[in-house]
Amino acid sequence: MARPRQFDDASLRAAAMEEFWSRGFEGASVGDIAAASGIGNGSLYAAYGSKLGLFLLVLEAYCRTRIDLVRSAMATEGSAGAAIRALLDAIIDDCAAQPGRRGCLMLNSIAEFGERNTEVLELCQATTRDMEAEIERRLAAEVGTGTGDIGPAYVLAAEILLVSQGLIQASRLHAPATELREIARAYADRLGLD
Repeated sequence: MARPRQFDDASLRAAAMEEFWSRGFEGASVGDIAAASGIGNGSLYAAYGSKLGLFLLVLEAYCRTRIDLVRSAMATEGSAGAAIRALLDAIIDDCAAQPGRRGCLMLNSIAEFGERNTEVLELCQATTRDMEAEIERRLAAEVGTGTGDIGPAYVLAAEILLVSQGLIQASRLHAPATELREIARAYADRLGLD
């Protein structure tokens, strides 16, 4: 009979996320995670099977927060332009709040793993599609799905997401938040969706 876990799973996952996000998968050891969470190595392996098993759970939870961030921004009242500005502002706020400007755990994981792990790649691909779909729904509701001056809604949604990811990378290079906001405003204004 398996013994019940003797630790707070949510606290462990939060500590693991901090370690993976700050150090990367390779840089964060099970010992680091155990020390940060106050849980023994054996308990971690017993609960998650491996460091990769824990990482995938943490990455999946993180990816859900990114989809929620996009969904929330796209629910902004007003025009599609206002929703896009809200999204870019939320991205910049999140970047500026990160210790050491560590960027996005999902983008960092894509860079670290590349195609070496299909589970990581597929999770990041699915998350990207879900975020694009949230943006596309908002655009389609307001500007339609056709091929007007700004192109099909799905193409524009992918472009907006790419711009947001570019802002994240610029933040990792320590671009000031004020500069990132100027870039985001200029981009959103050029879309003319107000």
